[in-house]
Amino acid sequence: GIVNGMDVSEWDPTKDKFLAANYDITTALEGKALNKETLQAEVGLPVDRKVPLVAFIGRLEEQKGPDVMIAAIPEIVKDEDVQIVLLGTGKKKFEHLLKRVEEKFPGKVRAVVRFNALLAHQMMAGADVLAV
Repeated sequence: GIVNGMDVSEWDPTKDKFLAANYDITTALEGKALNKETLQAEVGLPVDRKVPLVAFIGRLEEQKGPDVMIAAIPEIVKDEDVQIVLLGTGKKKFEHLLKRVEEKFPGKVRAVVRFNALLAHQMMAGADVLAV
């Protein structure tokens, strides 16, 4: 089987080579903000530190909840100034549904339906909220 979890040294924000700005507990506020701006620009969302940014990284399979995320997105973005970035691959039906949600909310939702380790690191470092 595949062990769940992450290599804490590879994903350590003080030395993660994939981040725009490394940070620690004393520089986290500014470091996360810089990584957020980089992430927003990278995926084509409006760059704005004040807008909450939610990230979902995972396999697009039933047991990982993409159907729940897809159903929730319209409710979340309709009344809130929020951005959502989703990264993953899996069942084609979920990949297509995510792209349709992205098309419906172009300034608020980005769906990246491919494997991208660099983007996963940027999402972890730049997101305000991680949806698991």
